[in-house]
Amino acid sequence: MSTIIAGAVWVLPLSFTLLALSAALVLVRLIRGPRAADRVVAIDALTMLAIAAIALFALATGQPMLLDAAVVLALMSFLGTAAFILLFRRRGRGPDEVVTWNDRKPAADETVAAPPDRERMR
Repeated sequence: MSTIIAGAVWVLPLSFTLLALSAALVLVRLIRGPRAADRVVAIDALTMLAIAAIALFALATGQPMLLDAAVVLALMSFLGTAAFILLFRRRGRGPDEVVTWNDRKPAADETVAAPPDRERMR
């Protein structure tokens, strides 16, 4: 099967180059961290870049069967991300987690309102 793509002479190599540059930057984030959540997002971004590279390769070679591999990789990426979410939930808040507004301690000059009485609100 032969397909002719308008602008394929310069668009496809440019796309592959930009994907490689993006992958290099994401690898830096994967290595440097600093938190586990940053690394999970970097792994997810690398997977998405791999899916894009497979799709571009399928377009460049004219082999639509490669798109099936991209879909399978996307499904596996979703399952892996869901597994990481469950892993973080079971561990609880670790030392590298961000403190949310509910968890922060008030400053010395702040007044803290008591939580509303649920019985009184009914």
